[in-house]
Amino acid sequence: MAEIRSTIDIMMDRTRGMSLSSEEREDLRKDELEKRAKGFRLKLLDNPGDAEQILASISGEPEQDRAFLQTSLWNEMVNGLAPGKDFLTHLEVMGKLPQGTAKASLLKELRSAMDSAKKDWSQDIKKVIAREKKKLASLGISGSAVVPKISKSGLDQDYTALIGRFKGRLLAGL
Repeated sequence: MAEIRSTIDIMMDRTRGMSLSSEEREDLRKDELEKRAKGFRLKLLDNPGDAEQILASISGEPEQDRAFLQTSLWNEMVNGLAPGKDFLTHLEVMGKLPQGTAKASLLKELRSAMDSAKKDWSQDIKKVIAREKKKLASLGISGSAVVPKISKSGLDQDYTALIGRFKGRLLAGL
């Protein structure tokens, strides 16, 4: 009676002698390190107070992996920059990275540009609100409870464009 072979036996026979090329192994290693960099980014943003500890764990990596991890982490942090409540925390964490210390003046410039944009926007929004209240008052709608709704979508687009201009400069020279 003939032996019935399992799927695993058949698969093992067909793949015998096959292995990954060194280029494929290197690509897999880099993919894994990029995933780890994303994980480090999330840890840093979730626990900015533990940044020193998290960065110390990166420095325990082998030299080649460490350099790639640090570069990938910096790229993740820069590409993840977005206007919002966590923007300042994000910049603070970026300043603690090796590339952040080298680009501290650029991070400071970005922070001041965002602060300036917020200040300009708040002054503009006061004018828009006053104009809208006058329009509503002419229609017979007035009082202390009347606050016109002002869309912030334009503001988010302005902030995003401002951050986009800095991203290229932050990534340059790495």
